[in-house]
Amino acid sequence: MRLELGIFPITDIIEGDRTAYKDGVLTVDPVSLRLTTLSDSRLEDIEFEIVRPGDRVRITTVRDQVEPRAKVRGDGVTYPGFGERSVTTVGSGRTHVLRGMSLFEVSDTRWYPGNDGDVETYLDMFGAGAQATPFGSLINLCVIVTPRHGLHIEEQNEAIHGAVLQISDVLANTTRDLEPTVIEVSDLNETDTRLPRIAYVMAMRSPEHYSASQNAHWTGIYGMTRLTTPWLLNPNELFDGAVSGRSSWELTNNPVAWSLSQRHGKDLNFVGCIAIRTRWSSQREKFITAHLVASLCQSIRASGAVVTWDSGGNDFMEVIRTIEACENVGVKTVFVTQEESPSSGGPPLLEPLIEADAIVTTGFHGPAGGSAAEIPAPDRVIGRRILQRVDPVSNQYVAIDTAGSLTANAWSDRYGFMRASAFEH
Repeated sequence: MRLELGIFPITDIIEGDRTAYKDGVLTVDPVSLRLTTLSDSRLEDIEFEIVRPGDRVRITTVRDQVEPRAKVRGDGVTYPGFGERSVTTVGSGRTHVLRGMSLFEVSDTRWYPGNDGDVETYLDMFGAGAQATPFGSLINLCVIVTPRHGLHIEEQNEAIHGAVLQISDVLANTTRDLEPTVIEVSDLNETDTRLPRIAYVMAMRSPEHYSASQNAHWTGIYGMTRLTTPWLLNPNELFDGAVSGRSSWELTNNPVAWSLSQRHGKDLNFVGCIAIRTRWSSQREKFITAHLVASLCQSIRASGAVVTWDSGGNDFMEVIRTIEACENVGVKTVFVTQEESPSSGGPPLLEPLIEADAIVTTGFHGPAGGSAAEIPAPDRVIGRRILQRVDPVSNQYVAIDTAGSLTANAWSDRYGFMRASAFEH
């Protein structure tokens, strides 16, 4: 499968009376975008704010970040499966990408009722907070969405996310008849059978465990967020947004998947992405998932696999069991993971296994810059001001005022975007 990404760099976003792209500048007409999205009767209001690197702005209740992408050749649509969007398999042809920006989906609406269903994230565009995430260097268009009250929470979520994807489509399609500045190619047709066959195992939590819903909003695989058996995807499907819905910008720009695709045919064959759902209720289900992944690796004749994951302690158990199962059938693994913050009082990894002997750390979710450095107060907050966060000492929820100074980032580097490193002797 071959996918071309036509790159259109974004150097600025401005408001105007017509939405258009020209010479790196994206002009956005908020009036027409607002009218288009509010045609969905499930929405009460929608607002737009442009934030740039260095602006002393803190953005809270960020549900998703979306890089505008549009299929201009090939089957399907980008970010498939959500709402009424096509579920046709993607990953081939040409996709146009607005590179250097992100749409921030901002709303107070919960993802789902139940534990972990609140939207409590925040991101800075200035100082240490901006340096700790890839979004601090992007020009971001905040889409602040208010759904109608009285609707079922799943209806609200579908309407909110659908509006942001609709805006993404409009923005990306401004380039449909233009020639891209650069064309990046991911061509995964096998050319040299002598090279080692490498798979990518991508573990993502499902909200079904806590929400008791098969449709609760979260990261979806072709829009499906429920607990399912592992999926075998062509890696190019990732770059068209087949896995999206939460942290979508990170998933389409996943450096693990993209790096493997660019090494394909040179020093390895990138033979597939195995997407697995985590947060199963029983240990038995976790073991079944792990052995299914190992079996899939064998069926595509993978000799090695890179493993990533995106969530917390419950999910870690099937991830580490998956590594164990793969190693036991001869599939060598490399585990890319965050560590537990020392402030938690726990070990760096919940369960160290002798089979997990190749681990790459992306740091830990804790104080800014890995120290007790203070993140200064912003001049302005977009989104809800008072958030609930877990105190690392008491392990209890506490209220924090995001208009003040903070000591912890609310973003986790799951895939190795950042450049912080250390050497221990």
